[in-house]
Amino acid sequence: MQNFHKKTLLAAATALILLPSLASAERPSREERQAERESFFLAADEDASGGLSVDELVVFVSLAAASHAERKFARADADQSGELSLEEVSKMHRKKHRGKGPR
Repeated sequence: MQNFHKKTLLAAATALILLPSLASAERPSREERQAERESFFLAADEDASGGLSVDELVVFVSLAAASHAERKFARADADQSGELSLEEVSKMHRKKHRGKGPR
C-alpha cells in the first residue's frame, strides 16, 4: 500500500508539472479541462491498459481533487501570501453558498 501512495504522489507531481494552468486562479477552458482529464487518466493508468482499475481510479480522483483544490486556493488567496487567512476562507465559503436559501 505504501508503494501505491508513492505512485499517487508521483502521478500528482507529474500532472502538476505537465499542466501549469492548474495553479492558475482563472477557470480553465473546456479544452484545458479535457487536456487535464487526459493527463490525469494517462498518469493513473499505470499498466497502460487504456482503462482504469479501482486502484487507478483512486489515483485519477485524487489528481482531479488536487487540481480543483489548487485552483480554489489560488482564487481564495486574495493577498497572494501562499496561505489562506480565516477571512479568505470565510469569503470562499460565502461565495460557495451565495444564493442558496434555507432548505
